[in-house]
Amino acid sequence: MVGAAAVAQHPLDPRLSALFVDPGSLVGLEEKVEDVSRLVMDAGSRTELKIVSIVGMAGSGKTTLANAVYRRLQAQAHDNFDCFAFVSIGPKVDMVSKTVGVMLSQLSGDRHRGGHDINQLITSVRDILANKSLGSRIITTTRNDALPTDSYSSSSKVVYKISLLSDTDAKKLFLKKAFSNRNDCCPQHLEDAFNQVITRCGGLPLAVVTIAAKLAHKHSRDEWEKIGLNLLYSSHSDGSDDLKQILNLSFNDLQPHLRACLLYLSIFPENSEVDTERLLRRWIAEGFIAQGHGISAEDIALGYISELIGRNLILPLDSNHEGVARRCRVHPVIYDFIVCKSMEENFATLMKAQHVQNNDGTVRRLSLKNSSKQGKPIERNESTDLSHARSVTIFGHASAVPQLINLKVVRVLDLEGCDGPVCLDGLCKLVLLRYLSLKGTDASELPPTIGDLRCLKTLDVRSTKVKELPPSIVRLEKLMHLFAGSAKVPDGVTKMKALQTLSCGGTAKSSVNFIEEISKHDKLRELELYSDATETPGNKKRVMFPAGGFPSVKKLCIRCSSPLVTFEPNALPAIQVLELRFQKGLADESSGVCVSGMENLSSLKHVLLEFEQHDAGAMATIDAVRNAGQKILPDHPYIIVKVDGKSY
Repeated sequence: MVGAAAVAQHPLDPRLSALFVDPGSLVGLEEKVEDVSRLVMDAGSRTELKIVSIVGMAGSGKTTLANAVYRRLQAQAHDNFDCFAFVSIGPKVDMVSKTVGVMLSQLSGDRHRGGHDINQLITSVRDILANKSLGSRIITTTRNDALPTDSYSSSSKVVYKISLLSDTDAKKLFLKKAFSNRNDCCPQHLEDAFNQVITRCGGLPLAVVTIAAKLAHKHSRDEWEKIGLNLLYSSHSDGSDDLKQILNLSFNDLQPHLRACLLYLSIFPENSEVDTERLLRRWIAEGFIAQGHGISAEDIALGYISELIGRNLILPLDSNHEGVARRCRVHPVIYDFIVCKSMEENFATLMKAQHVQNNDGTVRRLSLKNSSKQGKPIERNESTDLSHARSVTIFGHASAVPQLINLKVVRVLDLEGCDGPVCLDGLCKLVLLRYLSLKGTDASELPPTIGDLRCLKTLDVRSTKVKELPPSIVRLEKLMHLFAGSAKVPDGVTKMKALQTLSCGGTAKSSVNFIEEISKHDKLRELELYSDATETPGNKKRVMFPAGGFPSVKKLCIRCSSPLVTFEPNALPAIQVLELRFQKGLADESSGVCVSGMENLSSLKHVLLEFEQHDAGAMATIDAVRNAGQKILPDHPYIIVKVDGKSY
């Protein structure tokens, strides 16, 4: 029987120390070693090959864990295996011969056995294993969730997802490395800085060990804050820092388009929970997404996000019913790394108010993070040349927004969440603009000539003071995603044939006519209707979704005060997600027919019903919707009911 082989995919230099870790110095690995050892020894029949893959982000301790398990099994289970080998595989061709040579010497017990010819080495390994391959166990390590043992049947492989250190274990490891401290305490004058450093390390073992080593002989709080809170900025320029090298391996393993997509996250503030749809639409506007045959740009971009998540470079948050992350975040250490890379490659210019972190050369993408207190305006920076900027993103006060007339080639203008008045002078001169977000700002109206932005694909004015969009909006023939929120759209919006996503509060027409008209739009995939679109003031007229209407809509969200909705037979034939958000129920609709015809939505997969107020009408509607939903989704637990923020 053959023992464990820890397989990695890159040069072993940055991970060399993991092979010589003193078992007594390990922190937070005891339970993991026990779990993986059990998986290896109990992984099915003793007569079959079994593979246990340890998966996790760079620096999470995969090699250290594999080595600890290997040593344990070598010491405790020697009678179960005839031979053992532990090797590290790099990406270079010349590493293959060396790796097989090392494996051969360990399997044979002869350090001098073998040679340099790869064919001879492989033949020798096969001869040794010829009668010993039954019941073999292999341990592999990888940063890519999709990679482990793809060529083997599911019954032959087990994936172990390594977790990061708990806060307690991270502190214990740090103190042990920095002070050889067995008392789990930190000098009092360093406690605040110590806690901040631990937070920045985010439970990543290699970050904890690396920073602890740098701070081992530092006793000044200023030194701790300068070094410990700038994890990678303080790395040696010669690249000898293990942490930076390990992260470089992950980065260099990416294809160019994925590198750009990852670096793009440096634009957002640290620890931001970035909306996935916002991110992928910005990628598309920047030109990062290659066009596929028969595959939409959005689906390709989702694939990129999934790959970055699978490679443990970004963290998914709040997945939907299909397992797609609604939001994502970057680990603090990864964030520091991509900020360094972004500056090194002049990918983005990152500014904090008047402080420029990187302004060497042409500004391609500007990210300005200002932390003005109490919403007070700050002085606009007029000295930076933005004539070549492809994207401008502002976080903080809107007074920092540069003069739009200077943004001659900008594709992305994202002011989401900015405080204070928004000046849109010169906006309609940005003829190459593809993505415009004013979401959550104080914007109260759009320029009348916004229809001149013929390249615009995404417009977001949700949660603003905009009450109605200008009539010229219907001239935007390339607009795919229109998020008007509760604002009304002009007559003729149904002629915008490129629209795939529409969020609005209806038009000046009656709601019935509006819904009837847009129901014929054959490219709409997502539709969100606010109260003005679904009810007439002072009238409880029922909103009808007509038979055969909305043939391509997969997601429908209705937001109104009271539920009076009917789905006719064959309405919304492609719908998968239905979200109904009401303020209160109707007391006189206790029979539960406020929302009727839901059983006609045969392709439905997910239902969310939400009421702001708890009353008899709400509960009657809830019961009716739940019963109808269960008829459609008997095997799917995707009916979510919330009343006043509580789930039922």
